[in-house]
Amino acid sequence: MKKSTILLFLSGIVCALTSFNIHPKQKSVLRTIIIDPGHGGFDPGTTGLISQEKNVALAISLKLGKAIQDEFPDMKIVFTRTTDIMPGNMPTKSGGLHYRAELANKSKGDLFICIHANNDGHSPGTYAVHRVIGHKLVGKGRRRKKVPIYETYYVKNTRVGTGSYIWKADRNQFKGTAINQREEAGEGDLADSSNAQADSEAFDRTSPEAKIRAQLYEKKFFANSALFATLVESEFVKAGRHSDGVMQRDEGIQVLQATGMPSVLIETGFLSNKEEEEYLNSEDGQNEIVRNIVDALKRYKDALEGHSATEPSSFQRAASPATGLAQNSWRAKQPVTRLVSPRK
Repeated sequence: MKKSTILLFLSGIVCALTSFNIHPKQKSVLRTIIIDPGHGGFDPGTTGLISQEKNVALAISLKLGKAIQDEFPDMKIVFTRTTDIMPGNMPTKSGGLHYRAELANKSKGDLFICIHANNDGHSPGTYAVHRVIGHKLVGKGRRRKKVPIYETYYVKNTRVGTGSYIWKADRNQFKGTAINQREEAGEGDLADSSNAQADSEAFDRTSPEAKIRAQLYEKKFFANSALFATLVESEFVKAGRHSDGVMQRDEGIQVLQATGMPSVLIETGFLSNKEEEEYLNSEDGQNEIVRNIVDALKRYKDALEGHSATEPSSFQRAASPATGLAQNSWRAKQPVTRLVSPRK
């Protein structure tokens, strides 16, 4: 009887131990994705022959959010806008940019995806070009002078393709400020937004510890931003589209450097090109773009969680000027055009 009781007791202990998961499932490193449709409201962005950037960006962004939610049901999706408004109903562009970044930081985003469409600085469709074909004399006497004779002809806008931007490395101080502000808001360890450590209760972002911490995260976020942007462009290339690659941008990227997380601005194509504008406005075109970005997100998530190697064979390393982070910057093997439209 005593022996049976002992056996039952030991069996109970074994059952209790085996009922617990000794190796709990690894927590996902991507829990919250911020999707930012560019422009909005009184700010149309660039315009094509049949559409405005703000509407194209919103349509793609909404489809992207749904596709990510379908693929990763546990992920939280936060949009900076879901209708045709300046985010936060702000009265100015700068106010809208500030709202975007503040929302992303307060939402504890793990990745910020900004959706835009591009132009090449010319009128959409075709644009006028003037060239000198000769000269003529005008005026009389001393006022007589030679003036050029111009010929005007029209050129089809042929610029097409995608491009992804990350903040320029020399703007890391602004990224560090955003990281510290996020930490100061009491969001715990950035490596795990759910971490309940209370080291932010008396957080001093001017302390040496805070500066060192921010610098470490700057490098980590720069590398992760470059990786995700590279994977996005890789997927676009696999779909048969031209890619200008991954570039660092030194203006028009305030929202990227003000968000305390990896951040990428994706130019989905050129509205200034008639055929590409039609593609960007079509259901098939938008669905393909969304599928490319989601496939890149899968590869990015796998890379962060150590599930597989994700370096695209069609891409090569590109040096970052004066950063020491050359190993984390990438560009396509095809020629990279550095023209950046001033309108952003």
